Amino acid sequence: MKTIRAIVAIFMCAIVLISCDDDLDTPSTQSIGDIFVRIVKVDDEIRYAPVIYNYSNFSIKEINVEGPTDSNLSYDLTSYDSDTGFRWLPSEDDYTIDDVTNGIYTFQVTASDETVFTTVDKLLDTRINPVEITNFVYDEDMHSFVLDWKDIEDADTYVVKIMDSKDGKYLYVSNRLYTSNHNFNISSNKWTSFEKVDGTTYVIGVYAYKFETAQASSGYDINCESVEYQNFEW
Repeated sequence: MKTIRAIVAIFMCAIVLISCDDDLDTPSTQSIGDIFVRIVKVDDEIRYAPVIYNYSNFSIKEINVEGPTDSNLSYDLTSYDSDTGFRWLPSEDDYTIDDVTNGIYTFQVTASDETVFTTVDKLLDTRINPVEITNFVYDEDMHSFVLDWKDIEDADTYVVKIMDSKDGKYLYVSNRLYTSNHNFNISSNKWTSFEKVDGTTYVIGVYAYKFETAQASSGYDINCESVEYQNFEW
């Protein structure tokens, strides 16, 4: 059975923030759930949507997440890459001008052997501004990238990702960034093994993250992320 360290590593790769602790004790079964708010700007209007992840060190049959009492919110998560990782991602229609409801979200995790586990995650009221990219230059001959964006007050860190689609497979994931710019090229580290095809349109995103507390900085302690995307042709 996978250790808690393996779960945390997988979880944080899913949202692409890496932090490891080799001294954690490992329960025989462990399930970690996180709900956070994604913030985007559409036509100069700020919009919000929830993002939900759950990873376990056992095979999962299904996961349902219920919102705070009297919120009437309910989400059925779907498997992501394996039967130990599940998530709920917003579609374009799920983004609204109304903020996501804060409070306790209850994860009901049904294992493949029908054992039910219940965990909770609290969504706090902390939010950050949307990412605004101010400069994006892509050299298609050198496959080099220059990115600048407005600094976001209270953001804990930034990450740049290249995907085959929004929330799709990763081609590139930067380390955590603490300045509002990032330059890299095809020879830089952090590219994945995903095959890149000439003439294909990919998505680059600049993500800003706010963790649940100043001391919490792991990939499963996110309270809010904001992002702006740009398309480019390889």
